[in-house]
Amino acid sequence: MPLLYRWIGWGLAAVVVVGFLYLTWGIVVLLSVSFFIAYVLSPLVDYMERWGLPRTLTIALLILAGGLGLFFFVLVLMPQLQSQARQLASRAPEWEQWLLQHIVPLLERVGLPLDQNSLTSYATQAWAALRSNVSGFGQPVLSVFSTMFAGIGNFIIGIVSIVFVPVFAFYLLRDFNRLEERFYAALPPAWRPVVDDWLAELDHVVGGFLRGQFTISIILAALYAIGLSLLGVPIGGLLGVISGLANMVPYMSAVVGLVPALLLSLIEEANIWRALGVLLLYCGGQLLEGVYLGPRIIGRETGLHPVVVMVSIMVGGTLFGLSGIILAVPTAGVLKVVLWRAHRAWRSTWSPLEKQG
Repeated sequence: MPLLYRWIGWGLAAVVVVGFLYLTWGIVVLLSVSFFIAYVLSPLVDYMERWGLPRTLTIALLILAGGLGLFFFVLVLMPQLQSQARQLASRAPEWEQWLLQHIVPLLERVGLPLDQNSLTSYATQAWAALRSNVSGFGQPVLSVFSTMFAGIGNFIIGIVSIVFVPVFAFYLLRDFNRLEERFYAALPPAWRPVVDDWLAELDHVVGGFLRGQFTISIILAALYAIGLSLLGVPIGGLLGVISGLANMVPYMSAVVGLVPALLLSLIEEANIWRALGVLLLYCGGQLLEGVYLGPRIIGRETGLHPVVVMVSIMVGGTLFGLSGIILAVPTAGVLKVVLWRAHRAWRSTWSPLEKQG
């Protein structure tokens, strides 16, 4: 009976925790964002601290740099991107005409007849699918913000909550080591070595991947944005930033950026040389990541085999859509650690003769 009461107590505690998280979902999202920022930046802060720069000053400079970057994006880059988007929309009828004159006859030659009505129908279906996936993934975030900014009181709370993200990230970064010590102190002594061993390996694989992939994505975003802008691709700056950041999911930058950039290069004046430049830019970016940035920043020991990465992305996308694609590789990293440790524990039970075989 005492064991039954204990399980009932754990079950009730789990229900209370889940209910509390559900009722405070907006705060949980903001805390998660703050923790992710602190988790990604923590090694950089530790590195700068080892070089003699005070930890508090380092964190303040990083947050200030992030705020200035956001300020620069909103006040300087955003108006330019909006202007390019308006120009892009104004030329839509010309592009539709170009598409009907060049692509449709080409498809008819290879036995794929496509009239204007079918083309419009396919475009409508593709746009609806894109909107449904994006809205489905972003609905939790949108619901959080819509709740936060409903009414004057909630609006004030929403503003305070958004300001709260960098403030909380600052205190997390400053006291990260202290919080880690308190976390281990709260555990039973017998658990501490096991938990430390597990968390260290998970941080090595999953944390190393997230931090490294984030760094690579920033580098590729700058490379693609500058390259597409120099090539004269419409909204090239915005497209480069989006495709670079999409590389947080491996291989997604080519899907998100290459195809639209090629279409924009061909539609506007049918510039074959610019399309070739776009193709070389993205091939060069992927080659740079695979040959140099990936091994140097992430490290071979923290990564997964490319086949495993591609399979995990396909499985995640098939089962859970866009959110599954985003979470596929970190989940695969966690499974890698779990399966590797289980195999290692099983191997320890083998006889010496079995280990030699």
